Amino acid sequence: MVALVRRRFKLDGGLVCRADRDVTRQATIAGTRHLANRVGIEGIAEGIEGPTELAMPQPLTAREELLYRAADRRTLRVATRIAGITALGFSAVNGLGMAVQFPERRAAVFAFSAIQATIAVSTIVFTRRHWRLPPIAIAFALALSAIGTVLSMLVFVPEGRVPSLMLLAMFPPAMALFLPWSVRIHALWLLAFAFALLAFSTTALGAAIPAAEWIGVWGIFMISGVISLVGCTGASSRRRRAFALQMQARRARVQAVTREAELKRLNGELAEATRTDPLTGLGNRLRLEAEIADAAAHSARYDKDSTIVMFDLDRFKDYNDALGHVAGDAALRSVAAAMAANVRVVDIVCRFGGEEFVVLMPEQSLEGGARVAERIRCAIEALQLHYPTSNGPQVLTISAGVALLGRGAAHDEDEILRTVDAALYRAKRAGRNRVEGMPRSADRTIIGEQLEALP
Repeated sequence: MVALVRRRFKLDGGLVCRADRDVTRQATIAGTRHLANRVGIEGIAEGIEGPTELAMPQPLTAREELLYRAADRRTLRVATRIAGITALGFSAVNGLGMAVQFPERRAAVFAFSAIQATIAVSTIVFTRRHWRLPPIAIAFALALSAIGTVLSMLVFVPEGRVPSLMLLAMFPPAMALFLPWSVRIHALWLLAFAFALLAFSTTALGAAIPAAEWIGVWGIFMISGVISLVGCTGASSRRRRAFALQMQARRARVQAVTREAELKRLNGELAEATRTDPLTGLGNRLRLEAEIADAAAHSARYDKDSTIVMFDLDRFKDYNDALGHVAGDAALRSVAAAMAANVRVVDIVCRFGGEEFVVLMPEQSLEGGARVAERIRCAIEALQLHYPTSNGPQVLTISAGVALLGRGAAHDEDEILRTVDAALYRAKRAGRNRVEGMPRSADRTIIGEQLEALP
């Protein structure tokens, strides 16, 4: 049964981000939860079971608030450039149309169209990033210049009063459509617009415009202003909500990656724990079986033999009975440390079970393995682990059997374990505290003098 890590993030506009991870088997989940509880990591094991949905967007953090403002400035910069391009095109089309409609005012129309075009081009130029000008200031200047240009047209081209007034009334929704600025800035711009209209209406030129037309202009302006303010509020809220959801999705993705890395680490610890003896810290039988299989495959492929040595503590039951199991556990740890200190880095030391240990020495000859076994036997005896018996104090010793793993000898796990166990049995039968299994010619060069067996 496979557990899937699923994270589904629903963003504004229907965008859905999903991250599915096949993390582990159900049995490993249970072990991972145990390890997570042991090391104090909350929510790791629970986070891998079942899908979770993102609810409402969470409030932005201080750093995310800065990111949002920077993104808002970039959006406004691009929108202001687009508005400048649109204003440039509109000034050209409007200037040509009014010049054709009012040929006697052609010079004034072209002059104001050129002014508006110049402002639009300046907007396009100054919104480039290297100028480092605030985009809100450029956008506000563009909007105010548009109002000034239309009001100037009312003064110098009175014949085009009606289209100019209608254009003024439609400015609020146009600005809200083109410029994604904040509600506060839009409200300030509406106030500036209303103040400009009010100031113009009190002048002699404004007084010349019929009251009915001013009522229509103010009515349309109020309606379009309210609509544009509502639209700007909704757009700003949607932008912020979409950004908050994106940040929430980013946080969730980072959390998912972090949890996945934590799961991998915990799974590694779990895998290591299943191959490690908890008492001595050596490899256990599961690791030994895997290492023997690898050594056999290596030997078959490269025709290089390996040596395996099986150790068994002599009369360890008497040691436990005399001193207790706590002392016996301490003795096992001391023996394991002495073994690990007397082998190569590439050699594998495992606890086979109880008081039995196995050392696998890759690419090691039988004679070399016997030398290592004898060195370990001497190191164990040198520990001077005494225990009382009915025959007086005794020292804890160890016996060893040596066998060869390769093409010319045992070549699989069962066969090599039977062979090395038989060698160990010979060492026990020969009097204990000795190494057996090497060639007879090696007895003098490897072991030296005959060892005296313990009773």
